[in-house]
Amino acid sequence: MKVNFISYFDTDSNWNLEKVSFKNLTLLVGASGVGKTQILQTLLRLRSISRGDSVGGIKWDIEFTTINNDIYRWSGEYESNGKNILRFKDPENDEKKDIPNILEEKIFLNGFMIIDRNSEEIIFNGNKTVKLSQEKSVLNLLKEEDLISPAYTGFQRIIFSDQVESKMKPRNFNPDFLTKERILKKYSNIDSIREADENIITKLYLASNNAKEIMDSIKEKFIDIFPFVTDIKIAPLDFEDNDDTPSILKEILFIQLKEKGVADWIIQPQISSGMFRTLMHLSELYLCSEGTVILIDEFENSLGINCIDELTVDLQTSSQRKLQFIITSHHPYIINQISFKNWKLVSRKGSNVVTKDANTIVDFTKSKQEAFIQLTQLEEFTTGVTN
Repeated sequence: MKVNFISYFDTDSNWNLEKVSFKNLTLLVGASGVGKTQILQTLLRLRSISRGDSVGGIKWDIEFTTINNDIYRWSGEYESNGKNILRFKDPENDEKKDIPNILEEKIFLNGFMIIDRNSEEIIFNGNKTVKLSQEKSVLNLLKEEDLISPAYTGFQRIIFSDQVESKMKPRNFNPDFLTKERILKKYSNIDSIREADENIITKLYLASNNAKEIMDSIKEKFIDIFPFVTDIKIAPLDFEDNDDTPSILKEILFIQLKEKGVADWIIQPQISSGMFRTLMHLSELYLCSEGTVILIDEFENSLGINCIDELTVDLQTSSQRKLQFIITSHHPYIINQISFKNWKLVSRKGSNVVTKDANTIVDFTKSKQEAFIQLTQLEEFTTGVTN
């Protein structure tokens, strides 16, 4: 899907995000602490609600376009569950009294209301539904309905791409790998691989077997950035035949690199953070499903200039696929590399967060470099405080 705009209010903390709109690529810039990361977290929170979670004390309004070009608008409000941040469930008494209920919820499809909900009833497409859980959103409760399913599916395609620490953690074991033929048969082409509900390393494994042209493109891009690399392999580690390692551990996939002049494959924990993160971002560009919304916080983390240069170009030239990127950065090089048409300045006054398109505050008739200098000299950029 593509997120068109969102507004959000946390009644417990009084944190308020005024309406912010997004393009296919939006770069959120501004001082530390203004709310850039919170904007990403807000989208993830709504994804959690779509999955059946309850989040007390919030109000939201979001418009998004599905992959079939239908426009949904979803708004709602949960009752407050108090300002006590530290909440613990009692395993001996798992009561539901602390789980907040929805006070109201509305969904519009192409301008027509299909859900009208209050604390007493749910009207779906003009008809009252049977009694349903007050804790869960209708996006979850009615996700099998034809009118709701595309919206639910869209929210499942929001991903938070955080690869900074993930290289040290092998992915969870996939039981399908006990019979590799099964998973390779299940995802036999690039379309099925992209739509697979699998992590990105598993998708790389599948692509290396069943979508070799795409895998070769990923390798080529990666080797352009790191010319000392000669090959990439996604496979379980090789163990000695007399090794007493449990067989199930021998089925976990690892990224492995072959470098010039190095005899052995370099295994995932030994790969530099920048190289690993670059490979993961490239893989997402090629292997995530159509309609994916990719959230990246502090894009520059662990990346060298050579990585940043190539990846920012790829972000801006990936329009041939239906992907949306919402990223944050403090790094001058990234900000200056991405088109100023995609900049959105984030600032705040107290707990009220506002965003402004850069073209409303920066003179774009001048060169890109001059526009960037103007941006960095704005008080809202340096202090984070809005007028």
